[in-house]
Amino acid sequence: MKKIRIVTEGSVHFSDPEIARREHISIVPHQINMGSRNMQNGLGTISPEQYLDYIYKNDQEPNLPAPSTEEFTTYFRAIEKCDLDILCLCSSQNLSTSWKNATLASESVMGKIRINVIDTMTTSIGLGMLVEAASNAIIQGASIEESGRVVRKKLAKVYGVFYLDSMQYLQYGGWVGPAQSTLAEMLGVKPIFALESGGFIPFEKVKTRTQALERLMEFATEFPQIEQLTVLRGRARVAGAARKLRTRLGDLYPKASITNAIFGPVLASLIGPDGLGIILCEDDNTEYIEE
Repeated sequence: MKKIRIVTEGSVHFSDPEIARREHISIVPHQINMGSRNMQNGLGTISPEQYLDYIYKNDQEPNLPAPSTEEFTTYFRAIEKCDLDILCLCSSQNLSTSWKNATLASESVMGKIRINVIDTMTTSIGLGMLVEAASNAIIQGASIEESGRVVRKKLAKVYGVFYLDSMQYLQYGGWVGPAQSTLAEMLGVKPIFALESGGFIPFEKVKTRTQALERLMEFATEFPQIEQLTVLRGRARVAGAARKLRTRLGDLYPKASITNAIFGPVLASLIGPDGLGIILCEDDNTEYIEE
């Protein structure tokens, strides 16, 4: 059985950074443009907090092109020379062009090796959870077909929900219209959106961050068992709320792996610099009793 290389892209975020260093995982970076500064391979010496401050002060649509077809092709060709099969896991095609570009690249490379490109229907930590699951399966000896099945089974158990300080960034992405965004701002309404079926859908509206915390808690407690959960936050002004949310969820789910993280550049471009949310993976052994 051929060895397998996992290829993913720069929107991926791991709760444990060591996972990204596994030798069978390759990450095709997003390009990050900050004014006249163009970064081809992540933030470099710029901290996530500094990037979030830049987005806030710049007050325009962030520019983070997904890896191109040519960039994916370059990675695939290099791996082809090592005679490895490729499992390529990408963010939802509704959020990024990565899946489309990787699919086109795979069609031009297919031949001596197999390439399986999967739309994970999520992004950020959710994508990281699925890459980790595939990696663990490969370490245990899974084939490319088996590791792909692991991902497809698990992606149905990954959920996200986000409190947004503004609809401006969802408007940039076409998820809401200008009138809806302006009206919410005029009324002082703060939206909560769920990441579901690969896209953002309205979940609820609140007036205060305290109300938002309660709604995020309610969302999480709908799940009898949670395997992994990460509380994600934007700028430092929401750090206290993020810590409080993690503590409360940790008390409710003592067996779950619960972590905190700051928005990566790609998620910040979708949610905005002052958002707060959670991405979780339901436990594989959860069973529901039909009423």
